[in-house]
Amino acid sequence: MKLGVISDIHGSSVLLEKALNTLKDVDRYIILGDVLYHGARNDLPEGYNPKKVISLLEDKNYSFITGNCDSQIDHHVLNIPEPIYYKIESYNEINFFMTHGWTPPIDEAVPMAKELKCNVLLYGHTHIPEFNKKDGLYIINPGSISLPKESSRKTVLKIHLEDYKVEFIDIENDEVYRREELEI
Repeated sequence: MKLGVISDIHGSSVLLEKALNTLKDVDRYIILGDVLYHGARNDLPEGYNPKKVISLLEDKNYSFITGNCDSQIDHHVLNIPEPIYYKIESYNEINFFMTHGWTPPIDEAVPMAKELKCNVLLYGHTHIPEFNKKDGLYIINPGSISLPKESSRKTVLKIHLEDYKVEFIDIENDEVYRREELEI
């Protein structure tokens, strides 16, 4: 089984299409928030078209986490009844704690994930890819597909659950530029 992790779409249908094409062989998508709206502090991303983002996601098998730029109407049009600020899902021997990184903030999410016996914390919000391990907990951020920060790339994650490999993939050229392994 493979998971595709996408964060911070910010309404870009063009870049979401690239991300979905890059992750076309995954079994399930994890969407870590900031899906339709670009946010008051951000420029419009390339290909800004929230209506098309909705249609691109409507037939996908995905988990959704609410981000700081997601609104009540976003939940309604995505058919998600209530805000979901964090969620736990288990695949194979891995317990994933998923959050956007805004509510709860990462400094609160880390102890929550540990207390809930999670192996991996997935988050977005910073728009900067990250892979760290702290006290037995992997802390992973896929970066942003639409508005990367600090000279990072437009990236997604692919998690191979059969061999615990994690790939950071640049969606602009469909290139795996970093590989890591989860030691579970």
